[in-house]
Parts: sequence; C-alpha cells; structure tokens
Amino acid sequence: MQHIKFAVFRLLAPLLLGCVILAVVVEWLVLPYVEQSLIREHDEQLSSLMVRYIDQLHKTAEGAPLDELLTESALNPALDMAVERRTNDGSSDTYSSLSDDYHLVIIPIEDTPFQLSSPVYREPILKKARHYVWIVEGAVVGTLLIFGLLGVVVFQRLVLKPMSSTFSLLRESLGHQRQQLEEQNNLYRAVESRLEESQEIARLGCWEWDATTRQFWCSRSLMDVLRPQVPEPETLDQFFYHVHPADRYELNKRFEGILTVGGRLDLNFRVMSEDESPRHIHLVAQAFRENQKIIKVTGTCQDFSYRKQIESSLQQLSSAITYSGSSVIIIDVIGAIEYVNPKYTESTGYTLDELKGTQPDLLSRKWISADRYEALWQCVLSGQHWRGELQSRCKNGEMFWSLVSISPIHNEYKELTHFVIVCEDVSELKDAHAQMERLALYDELTGLPNRRFFFRQLSELIDVANPEDPAVVMLLDLDYFKTINDTQGHNVGDQLLIQVAQRLVDTLHDDDVAARLGGDEFAIIVHPIKDTNHIDKVARKILNAISQPFLINGLELQISTSLGMACLPKDGNSSETLLKHADLAMYQAKEMGRNQYRSFTESLHDQLQTYLQFSREMPKALEADHFCLLYQPQVDLSTGSIVSVEALIRWEHPELGIVSPNEFIPVAEETGFIVTLGRWVFATACEMIHRLNSRTETPIRIAINLSSRQFRDPGLLDMVRDIIEEYQVDPGWIEVEITESLLMQDISSAIETLTELQALGLTIAIDDFGIGYSSFNYLKTLPINVLKVDREFIKDIPNHQDDMEITAAIISMAHRLNLTVVAEGIETDVQRRFLEEQRCNVGQGYLFSRPVTYENLVSLLEVPGATQESAKGSIIPVIKES
Repeated sequence: MQHIKFAVFRLLAPLLLGCVILAVVVEWLVLPYVEQSLIREHDEQLSSLMVRYIDQLHKTAEGAPLDELLTESALNPALDMAVERRTNDGSSDTYSSLSDDYHLVIIPIEDTPFQLSSPVYREPILKKARHYVWIVEGAVVGTLLIFGLLGVVVFQRLVLKPMSSTFSLLRESLGHQRQQLEEQNNLYRAVESRLEESQEIARLGCWEWDATTRQFWCSRSLMDVLRPQVPEPETLDQFFYHVHPADRYELNKRFEGILTVGGRLDLNFRVMSEDESPRHIHLVAQAFRENQKIIKVTGTCQDFSYRKQIESSLQQLSSAITYSGSSVIIIDVIGAIEYVNPKYTESTGYTLDELKGTQPDLLSRKWISADRYEALWQCVLSGQHWRGELQSRCKNGEMFWSLVSISPIHNEYKELTHFVIVCEDVSELKDAHAQMERLALYDELTGLPNRRFFFRQLSELIDVANPEDPAVVMLLDLDYFKTINDTQGHNVGDQLLIQVAQRLVDTLHDDDVAARLGGDEFAIIVHPIKDTNHIDKVARKILNAISQPFLINGLELQISTSLGMACLPKDGNSSETLLKHADLAMYQAKEMGRNQYRSFTESLHDQLQTYLQFSREMPKALEADHFCLLYQPQVDLSTGSIVSVEALIRWEHPELGIVSPNEFIPVAEETGFIVTLGRWVFATACEMIHRLNSRTETPIRIAINLSSRQFRDPGLLDMVRDIIEEYQVDPGWIEVEITESLLMQDISSAIETLTELQALGLTIAIDDFGIGYSSFNYLKTLPINVLKVDREFIKDIPNHQDDMEITAAIISMAHRLNLTVVAEGIETDVQRRFLEEQRCNVGQGYLFSRPVTYENLVSLLEVPGATQESAKGSIIPVIKES
C-alpha cells in the first residue's frame, strides 16, 4: 500500500507542478489583456454615463445657460466628476492617462468651453482583472486536477494496483528469500562456531593442502592443537616443522605415499609443547583425485595426549596388577569372577580358566558369619569401600587368612559394574600377631593373662556392672617369696611362680580370670558369684592350694599367701579403685599374720582417706616445722650410763595432735616423701648431736633409722657426706639403723651400700633382728657393727621360755661375730637382769627412759641416775614405739 501511495504521489506531483506553472503563465499572459479590456469597458461605461449625465443636465436647464449649470454641478460633491474648462489645444479625447495608478476620462461638453472629467483608478480594475484570471485559472486547474485525479484513479485501478500487487508479491518473495539467506547465513555461522567450539573441546583441528597451488590452509583450532604461540603455517613444510624430529621422517614418508598412490593416511606423531613436553597428535588425511590426478589433501589433527596418559596409566596399572605382589580378583556385580592375576594363581593354585564365572571362595558364606556376610555385601553394593580379614582355601585344601580390600568400579554413567578385590596373605602375620598379642596380653613366664589383659577384662566388667550381679577382685602376693628367690636363685623362684599360676588355674572356674600383675603379685576376677559363701570358699581354696608344699628340682618349698578382696560395684567403679581397695585389704591380711584373706571395709576406706590426707599435708607440715625429733637413751647395761640415743620422729598435727610414725611413715614411704623427710631427720639429728657432744665430756652416738626407700635412693651417700660436712660431725657419732627385711630385698646391693656407709666412718646396726628372713650365712658377710634384738622377744621375758632361749641364742651368735647387741623394749628390772646375765651390751626401753626432748636429754646426761625420774617428768607425751 505504501508503494501505491508513493506511485500516486509520483503521478500527482507533476500534475500539481504543471497546474502551478500553468497558473503562473496564464496570469502573466492573460492578466494584462484582461486588465486592458476591463479598463476600456470601464471607460466606455463611464463615458456613456457622463454623456447621459450631460444630457440630463441639458434637460434640466430647459434653455438656461449651460455654463452656469455646469459650474454649479461641478461643485456637486456627490459626483466623482469634475467640470473644467477645456484646454487650449481644443482636444476632444475621452481618455487621458496621467499616471500608472489612474487616468482621466474626459468628455467635452458641446457648445461649451467646458469638459467633463472623471478619474479611473487602476487598482480596483486590476483586482477585478485578477479575480477573473483566478476564476479562469481555478477553472482550468480544477478541470485539469479533476481529469488528472480521474486519470490517476483510472491509472491506479487499471495499472498501479495490478503492478502494486505484483510488486508486493515480488517484494515479499524477495524478503522471504532474504530472510532465508540470513537464516542460512546465521545457521552457517552457528554451525561454523559450533564446529570451532567442538574442535576446541575435542582438541581437533582441520587442514587442507591444495596440490595445484601448493597452498596450505588450517583452522584456527589446529594451532591450538599444535603450538598456539607460533604463526599459522602457510605451506606443507611449515606444517611438518611442528612435528617432533623423531616422527617427522615417518610422517613425510607416509604423506608422500598418499600423494603418489592416493588413499587415506592414519598416523600418530608428537609435537613439542611450550614447556618442552611432548604432546601426542593423531592425524587423519585423505587424498582427493580429479582426472586421475591428486588435487588436494584434506585432514584433521587431534590432540589425544590426555587419552595417551590414560592409556599409559592403564598400561602401568595393568602391569602393576599383573605383576603385583598381592592377589587381585575382578568380579562383576553378581560376584562372578572375570579376572585373577598371576599372584592369586601362585597363592591358591587356581588358574583363571578354572575360576572364570565362579564365585570367589573367600566371599563364601561358609567362611563368613551371616551378619558379617550381609554387612559386607550391603557395604560394597552401596558403592562403598570394604576392608577386613577373610578366610579362604587353597586348591590343595589348606586354609589361609587374607587381608581383603573390596573396591567398587563404576562406568562413565556412574553405574556399578565390577568390584576389585585385593588380597594379602596375612596368615603368617596373623600368627605373629596372635603371638604378639599373647606376649602383650599374657605373661611369658606363667602363661597367665598379664596386667593389660586383666585391666581390659575388668573394664569390660565394670561397663556392665550390676549390684544384682556382683563380681569380686582378689589381689594376692606370696609371703617370703623374696627370701626364696634370693636364697635359692631366680630359677627356683621362676619355677615356683609357674607352679603357683597352675594351682590358681586349677582352683578357679573357667569363667574366672587369674592374671599375674608382676613379680609375685597375682590378681583374680571371680564372676559370676553363685551364692554368699562362694567367695569365702574360693579364697580358702586358694590359700589351701598355695600352702601345699612345692617340689622344685628335688627341693621341697612351702610358702603362703596373703589375699585381699574388693567387691564390684560396691567397693569401687573403676579398675584403679578396685585394685587399690583390694591392695589395702591384702596388706591388712599381712598385718594380721599372713596366710589369710581380708575383704575391703569402710575402715580400710578410712585408712585410704588418711593416706590421701597425710600424703597431701606432710610436705606442708615439714615447711611449717610441725615435725620434731625425740630422743630415747640407750644405756650400757654394765655401767648404767647413756652411751647413745635413738632419734624418733613425731608429727605435731594442728588438728590430730601428736601423730605416731607408725601412721605417717608408711604413707611417706609409699609416696616417696620419705626421702625428703629422711634428709630432714638426718640433718636435725646431726645438728643435735653436734650441739650435745660439744657440752659433754664423753661423746655419745645417735642412732638414725633409714627406711627402705631412703636406703635405695641413689643420692643417699652424697646426702650423708654433705650433712656431715655441713654440721662438722664426727662420723663415729652416727649410727644408721636398717631393718632386717630391708636387707633381704636385694642382698648384694645392700652389702655394697652398707660397705660405702661404713667406709665413711658410720656405725651400721640391724634393727628388729629376729622377725625377718635373715640367714646366718648372710649375717656373716654383712658389714654391720650392731645387732638390735626386737622387742617381740623381750616383752614376754621371763614368762616365755622360748623367747628367752631365742634371745640368748641371738646374743651369743652376735658376740661370736664381734657385734654389739642392743635389746629393745626393756620395761622391767627382771628383763634387764636377764639381759645382763646373757652379756647383752646395751639396753633401751621405758625402764630407762621414754623418748624425750633435747632439753630433757641434756638433763639426763648432766644428772647421773636421773633417767627414770626425768622420763617420768617428760613434758612431751610418749608414744610407745614398735
């Protein structure tokens, strides 16, 4: 439609322009003519009017003189005429032009000297002429326009409309074709873009070599495949230049081959990347012929370095599996074997042909429990990794253990397709592990469970502890085992422990656990408990079994044991607490005379609390000077004079009062505080004896007790030397007392330590002699000077003849060994006289004096015969010594 309008406009525009030109021409040519015609017509009409006017004047005058009338009429303003005298020339023209704007019409009046004149202005006439011209022009132009429009309408209907339809169809056709061309062009560009993107993604580039022009063309992606940093090759030689030198000759040779005979080229070669590492390229080329002549070669190059790496990795993996030191099995999702490596064949004797399609024997239900079998397959079928130990069988029927790792394999769609089973024969390792576990959990000597196993079992029992289902922990050690071990040798001691362990096993039920914790210490768990008397029966059976004679290497030995018991959960809810409580009960059994059993009670619990309190308070008490020394005189029985004193420690507790050493010394011994406390005692005693002997004429000795922990302390000798030097004490003034039982713990080490102390000048005394395990053979070799008879043999004299005979024998033996004898616990004069008769050298006891302070001791030394009185008047409460 727009085209039609445009065509109509193109037709009307000349028509309108022609009308405008025609109007201009008409006005230019016709307007002067019309104007002249109108002027003449106007003049004629005006002349006629003026003549009629004059005639009327004649009629009006009726014979009167016309001159007068004209004069008066000339003065008539209503007429656009003027009466004037005629000019001298006597002209009678009726028209006279005076200017361009107007002219005069003059009519002479006959028979008079006058003429009648009237002005005619051109402007009104010109306007009228123009009106006529415009009317004509309008009529002509209108006619032309009407005929033009009719012609246009006719032309439009008959010519333009069919042409417009044809043109529209043509335009639509051209537009459609143009749109198709644009779509094809866009599609081509999209395809080209996709092709380039696909080539980039596939690391693929295409190229073409024109054999006629010898021009080389390549896609942009080809340079990314080759070397992106170099310019595009323009010739075949430049293309070949990128090929690795080692592969260039083969590529040239093969390429020349297809140029000669045609065909297809399929070849792999290498190019060097920017980092000088090789990249693998796969080339495919095709030669094209025309008229039996090669016209071009077209090809592609693809970078398959990643695939090459995968292939290399797969090759390495395949080699690793093939030559692996572990057995490898590959099965499908239903468990059918598809592959086994040579190591599996070597280990089991089965070949792949024998196993292919069968189920792996190690995954058989006959070797795996139902729960574990279900858990294993549920794990691997869910795509998870499984690892564990499984049992299998060789072709020869032998069973073996394998450490098995099962891993899932998924395809590219993440579908589970196979499983890889890696097996490591761990039979020897499992045997070694079992042996190691036995070594770790069982005592090598006796074969009983060891401390670790015992605590593991006890912890498991504690986790399920129930007051309605109690258990009992027993702790026992062998009485006097140290003596047997030292006197008869370690071999006899080991054999004794083995037999004791066997008797424990024979005595207990299968559900009970007997373990060796170390040395001669054994622990037992009794569970379940059948009735209230069950524990007592078991304890008595154990005591009875241990008390029976042991025959070792032809030697009959007889020992006993002390047994302590703690009940779970009543007496504790942890392994340490139960063992601690059982240990307290065991030591109570020892204190009660050995070869018996005791159960943990609240009183023992109180002892434990006291232990904890003392272990916490003793270091603070030492800093606060709450410890003090008392001194008990030792009297020469022949002269009655004081020859020495024994230093006895006391604890002045701010809340408990005076605490006996029998209560806090064992705690200090067990916690190790005895070393610090013993140094204080030794230093205080040395400082006292130095002051005392500086005031007396005859020096006396001071006896200082050494505990077992002190005696074994590596710093003992240095401590003694330092204190002696510090207080300038004569070593002969010092006597150290050690117990008989302490010596028997390690006789060789004890002899060495005593010898070194004696070398310093100190006097060595054995305390509490007669109640321990000393052998007279050892007594001969010990470097000692004084032997102290225990109060247990003195207190019943003269009521017990046995004690008197034993005491007499000890004194006699000591004299034969040139030892000074000191009798402890003398409380009666009868006892003193008996000891004098036996030639006992020194006596000590309440008969002579209780332990006194330093000041009272000075008084005793300065006042002869005042020992008993001074003791009675002692201001320090006296605690009877054991």
